[in-house]
Amino acid sequence: MKKFNVLLVLIFVLVISGCGESSANEAESDHVIKIGSTPDGYPQVYSEDGEVKGFSADVYQEVFDRLGYEIEWSLTDWTGALASLETGKVDTLANFAVTPERQEKYNYTDPYYYSRAGLGVAQDNEDINSLEDVQGKRVANVTGSNYGDVLKAEEEGDEIELVNYDTMDVIISDVASGNMDAFVTGRETLLAQIQDKGIPLRVTEEAFGEKLVALPFAKTEKNDQLIEEINGALQEMREDGALSEISNEWFGEDVTVSAEE
Repeated sequence: MKKFNVLLVLIFVLVISGCGESSANEAESDHVIKIGSTPDGYPQVYSEDGEVKGFSADVYQEVFDRLGYEIEWSLTDWTGALASLETGKVDTLANFAVTPERQEKYNYTDPYYYSRAGLGVAQDNEDINSLEDVQGKRVANVTGSNYGDVLKAEEEGDEIELVNYDTMDVIISDVASGNMDAFVTGRETLLAQIQDKGIPLRVTEEAFGEKLVALPFAKTEKNDQLIEEINGALQEMREDGALSEISNEWFGEDVTVSAEE
């Protein structure tokens, strides 16, 4: 009888321990945020020496450090990243522009930066500073990029000659040497490449085609609560200057505020 009672006690202890461990694991998983991205999205999110780096990566790290969450990265190609978000394998995606179509499927946090198109010109070119200045001129675009479409949608008239290139390296060489008047691309990306990689171009002051970038989440009550927490952290970062500081480290200017403000 005593052996039976001891066995019952052991079973009870094991059950209680298992419940405690399960609860601890659940609590731990509640404070892990899974973010999907590509491994080569410089300067937003990219992998280098086994470490995830970039402007967006730094913003997320600061946000979730403030909220007490650990980030778990899932790096794959863009198709795989989108599929992971749709199937719930990740909680959110990095560097995801807000569009009306996407808003039908996902709820977004407040934007943390504003993506813009811009023009890159030779460093000694003082004649081109705006879209108006490239009217009647030749502007390079990487084949498959949508920045050429953005430029054509923004220009007045139809006087800009868009020239598609297969690679960005040749564009940089042609623009820097004066064989091409300008280069249309993501303004933030080009700013970071000039600052970090010494590309011999300058970025004109005028930005265009502004798009909001935020974190998307599936439409659930739990995610809506998390979105509120993230928005609170982003607001704190705006007020204490952390958001603009991260931006200036990567781009040399503040891309976290709208050009319209």
